[in-house]
Amino acid sequence: MAMQESLVALRHALSIIDGLDFATLIGSRARDDARPDSDWDIAVQWKNNNTSALETLSRNERLKSVLAQHLACEPDTIDIIDLKRANLTIRAVVAEEGIPLAGEDDLPWMRFLSRTWHDLEHWYLEQEYAA
Repeated sequence: MAMQESLVALRHALSIIDGLDFATLIGSRARDDARPDSDWDIAVQWKNNNTSALETLSRNERLKSVLAQHLACEPDTIDIIDLKRANLTIRAVVAEEGIPLAGEDDLPWMRFLSRTWHDLEHWYLEQEYAA
């Protein structure tokens, strides 16, 4: 499947998922330097973040299954990054390199970008001026 077809398939799959704020493609597939055996790295933010770790795992596994069906690949070739638990480095990659797949015109995406850039700026200032 060509990359453009894959993006269409991902966007369609994500459009039928309930409870998703936004999703982005990151990693080698987003940078367009993927090998045939490269995995799919999808970063997501869910609307209801007050779920247990087990419920979050279950939700992410269901998402992997749906995405695998649409991409015609095995679920173990898809990595879901839950942005609620992501550190600043991953959030920066999502903000700077990510290809938005769902929710890119909505307020949660804009808030995510704003918060990430704010945190990055703060981190850089600390590195430069902290004693």
